[in-house]
Amino acid sequence: MTIKTIDQHAYEIVTEEGTFAVCKDTLAKFDISAHEHGVAACGCCGCCLTGDCCDDTDCMHGSDEQCEGKACIHTCHENREGHECAFCHLAFDTNEACHEAILADLKALKAELAA
Repeated sequence: MTIKTIDQHAYEIVTEEGTFAVCKDTLAKFDISAHEHGVAACGCCGCCLTGDCCDDTDCMHGSDEQCEGKACIHTCHENREGHECAFCHLAFDTNEACHEAILADLKALKAELAA
């Protein structure tokens, strides 16, 4: 695997499903073995991606910082930069093959960075 850096915040992985950004900070904290499908790995509540406001206390619905029509204090930095985020796909994409491919690439990236 060739590690490509997008910017100071992210790496890039290329899968059969497309090219995804991988936030460096999220990757460092991400435990692949503990990942549950449908749970946002980035800590995002998800309402900014699904379009359904969660009304949680940390959700900034109605603030000036909008993401896909909903605002959230934890909105993914990579999405704000216009990248397609690997961690958001893990949380909200229902394509099982894509999900497994991204997990495999994240595992390989983490292993290569550790070497």
